[in-house]
Amino acid sequence: MNERPDSTLDRLGAVCGVAAVVLLLALFTVMPALPSPNHGINEIAGSARLNRDGLLLGAYIGALFTAAVLVFGACVSARLRRAEGVAGGWWLVSLVGTAALAAGIVGNALTITFVRAVGHGVRGDALWIGYGADHWLGVLIALPLAVFLLGAGLGARRTGIFPRWLTWLALGVAGVLTVGGASVVGGEVDGGALGMVLVLGYLGLFVWIVGASVTMWRRSGDPIAVPSVAPAS
Repeated sequence: MNERPDSTLDRLGAVCGVAAVVLLLALFTVMPALPSPNHGINEIAGSARLNRDGLLLGAYIGALFTAAVLVFGACVSARLRRAEGVAGGWWLVSLVGTAALAAGIVGNALTITFVRAVGHGVRGDALWIGYGADHWLGVLIALPLAVFLLGAGLGARRTGIFPRWLTWLALGVAGVLTVGGASVVGGEVDGGALGMVLVLGYLGLFVWIVGASVTMWRRSGDPIAVPSVAPAS
């Protein structure tokens, strides 16, 4: 049985996927960031005062990135759901991973809280309570990303909704992100080995999102073969 999906859903996912990559690249390359924890709290607070507007704009862009990823992941899961049919379940794994990414907005809120606290005159060691949580949350968000890619990769392997290279790239990047997330226990801030693994995982994620977005746009509206389930006798 073939099902012709709404092409708007696939194209929306494609646009949001590309937008997510552009927004994240802007965060990494254009927006200011707070100094790493190996700097003193006074230096970190001074940077927050100096770069107040840029940090607040960066938090907003980070929230936009999370929103774009949520829509992209939901559209991928919807496409996978149609292809798997009622007997499939990998779409649910990818959807659960996507939903967990909403925690990323908490990190953006924590950045805003820290910058606002500095602006309102909070000084000294009390600032350590609010500093850095957004960074470590950004590291640990690699795990729900890995869950999303695991579901998308294994689902695509079963249904063929993505080219074979994208299928295996999803599974490989899921493994790399899982290992890279463990950098919270090591010297990730100072560029430790696991931190480099995490960076490689995100680079692979960029490639996969762009590749998946292009595929979804080009194949939007194409009939999808839906497995039929024989009625119970």
